[in-house]
Amino acid sequence: MSHKSIFYPYTIDNIHPGFSVDCVILGFYKKKLRVLLNKFNISKYWQLPGGFMFKNENSDEAAKRILAKRTGLYDIYLKQFHLFSDPKRTIMEQNSEFVKKNAERRGFYSEEDKWFLQRFVSLGYYAFVKYEKVQLSKTEKNKVKWFDTGHLPSLYSDHANIIQTALQTIRAMLPIIPAGYELLPEKFTMGELKKIYEIFSGKILDRRNFKRKALAGGAVIQLDEIKNTSPYNPPILYTFDKDKKDMLDHFSFI
Repeated sequence: MSHKSIFYPYTIDNIHPGFSVDCVILGFYKKKLRVLLNKFNISKYWQLPGGFMFKNENSDEAAKRILAKRTGLYDIYLKQFHLFSDPKRTIMEQNSEFVKKNAERRGFYSEEDKWFLQRFVSLGYYAFVKYEKVQLSKTEKNKVKWFDTGHLPSLYSDHANIIQTALQTIRAMLPIIPAGYELLPEKFTMGELKKIYEIFSGKILDRRNFKRKALAGGAVIQLDEIKNTSPYNPPILYTFDKDKKDMLDHFSFI
């Protein structure tokens, strides 16, 4: 019995040749920054959600399609950040193993699969998602899992470099991007907001100064609610004023 190709729906005829898209999808859960990875059952390596650009779409459309498939989310914070074009970026032995295992799984070898053995340049995107809203898309041939960005498994080809480049880019752009707003749920603690800026900036921030700065502009609002996680000194909850979210002074946070 033959199986559908692991490369489906991509073929040499319907993709833009030599071009791929890789997405660094970031979520925040239990005070950890997490990245979404997937692994095909014919591979021993985890990899970033990615794919190829169809001939009838642009790169942004391809990235949004890939994100929707993996997370079930649309209209999320998504940015291009780097073109990975090193001629040696792909470990071709891994791609050859993909083609071989795919043939074994299907029960026959197809010359058409050789398109996967060419060199690809990859356009990197990073995305901020709200962890609790993500609907993981798992199949029998593909696992999907969140990993702490500080403790990653063995990754396919140059995907560790893609993740690190994304985090470095976000750190450099942190003063002007709404990381907290895009990553946190509707209600959050001040400690959670501070932790996001600490992770990205690589700095330990003073708790009192951070709280004072966060509340100064009116974009962060204190609620008359607490987080029921502990009977002793349960933390107060906060929310963003959506009408003032663009007024957040990210410079002052860090």
